[in-house]
Amino acid sequence: MTEGVGTAGVTAAGTETDAEAETEAGSAAQPGPPAGEAAAPPARPPRLYALDLIRFIAAAVVVLRHWVAIGAVYVGNHWVYAWGIAQPKHIAPFPLVAVATYGDLGVQLFFLISGFVICMSSWGRTLGQFGTSRVSRLYPAYWFSVLASIAVLLALPRLGVHRWPGTFHDVLMNLTMTQSFYGVHDIDPVYWTLAAELRFYLLFAIVVAFGVTYRRVMYFCWLWVFAAMFTQVTGNGTLNQILQPAYAPYFIAGVAFFLMWRFGPTMLLWALVGVSFLTAQSQTTPDPASFPEIGWAYPRWPMLLCLVLFFTLMALVALHKLDWVRWKPLATLGALTYPLYLLHQDIGFTMIAYLHRHLSFWPTLGVASVGILALCYLVQRFVEPTVQRLLKNGIKNSLAAMRRGDEGTPSAGRGSRSRTFLIPHQTAASSPSPSQSEPAP
Repeated sequence: MTEGVGTAGVTAAGTETDAEAETEAGSAAQPGPPAGEAAAPPARPPRLYALDLIRFIAAAVVVLRHWVAIGAVYVGNHWVYAWGIAQPKHIAPFPLVAVATYGDLGVQLFFLISGFVICMSSWGRTLGQFGTSRVSRLYPAYWFSVLASIAVLLALPRLGVHRWPGTFHDVLMNLTMTQSFYGVHDIDPVYWTLAAELRFYLLFAIVVAFGVTYRRVMYFCWLWVFAAMFTQVTGNGTLNQILQPAYAPYFIAGVAFFLMWRFGPTMLLWALVGVSFLTAQSQTTPDPASFPEIGWAYPRWPMLLCLVLFFTLMALVALHKLDWVRWKPLATLGALTYPLYLLHQDIGFTMIAYLHRHLSFWPTLGVASVGILALCYLVQRFVEPTVQRLLKNGIKNSLAAMRRGDEGTPSAGRGSRSRTFLIPHQTAASSPSPSQSEPAP
């Protein structure tokens, strides 16, 4: 979304946006062990196919907004127009444009889902396991997106994108996913929501470090509610970047919905959801001035209806009212969500620009949709599993090396051997033995 997703972050990331574990990660009843201890990954509960469907719907409405309501994106140093005109409403049916205009709210739905699945995926896990799952879930498709997007933009000039000053350095910085924190622009504007997801992960990692329990998660959510409120009152820029009060209600409500799903609804959980909804709706307003491409002054009341629908859907999931949804192909749709969010704008707009030279609106939209979904399938089928496996193994080996170092155990790798490290003024003969270096009781 030039305004987003998240994703994922959807992701998220999701969105992911969002997780290998997003709809199927650990639900062990016991809290995780202390952060320094190793632990086996928790068993996976049955997959929540309803969440897969909801995630795909969130991604689809975001794509619809960008392709139909806006049709333009700021890349490099100028705006580009996929349909060759400034306002797609002149070639698209207005009812479709009107619906697509509200597609940016798919981001809020992604954040709701993210709160749910991140809490789910962290249950019973150590901090290392939590970090491993997040990194291996987010980065493979993201790296592919960054490299593929810049390659398509520069190799296929239909959008008129050319190299801009610092292109190479911007691309390298984008590979870290932290570019927005350093004021480096996103190669694809939809990446902005990944920064919001990363902030949420870092905040929730505090709970994971202490061990995830019902009580600690509840404390975390209520503290975040009041801290976000304090941030709004004071206007503190630093706190605003950390606590992101504009998006906190969605993450918090998502976490509360997971606690309902796992432990059952309580008055405190409904209060948490209610406060989050009331706060969220007060901050959700139309902003046609920021997107003149939309070309009409759309009203606010449909936004409220969308939020009611989103919270209702998540409540139905939390109360197990959608457990009957068990159509297995929905798992594939859920897997396509994160790549679809990442790839639909730069690459999707390039497809539209070339197709629309020869086809009218509807055939262009249909062929571009099939093409981008096919690309997303290839990414989730071949790119993600391979890179995820490499990342997981590398991070797990790194964490194991850290534990061995903390325990003073030599590495078990080939050719490895224990080394004695000397204080600079010592020689091998004068280095103290362990017994000599210990203080007397």
